[in-house]
Amino acid sequence: MFGEARSLQNEGGPMKSKDAIASYLAEAHRRIDPSIERIVRISGSTEDRSAEAVLLLEVNPDTPPLGIMPIIFGPSEDLPYPSIVVEVTPEEYVRLKQGELNLPAGWELGATLYPEGNSCGGR
Repeated sequence: MFGEARSLQNEGGPMKSKDAIASYLAEAHRRIDPSIERIVRISGSTEDRSAEAVLLLEVNPDTPPLGIMPIIFGPSEDLPYPSIVVEVTPEEYVRLKQGELNLPAGWELGATLYPEGNSCGGR
């Protein structure tokens, strides 16, 4: 899945930004599961720390409605930051936007990564 991840590293330089890695992960997840309707970046209060995870919310009609259940993936050789994915149904996404469902403390919805060009506010 991450065979192309090496392109995330600058030749002889540091890893690209977390924004670049988040975009890469969103694209990779979308290729693997085309039923994903929306991918939104989640920002955390400590994300600027180097070891803090890249956080994504994925809206998928094929996921069971289990509420907010973060799934943690550790760092790898190709992706040096851990990542956390929260997968919700479209209905749960609406409830989240309406404040009826909450992300963990300190997390908030950020930019929409897929579909590109959409804000996180609409559906």
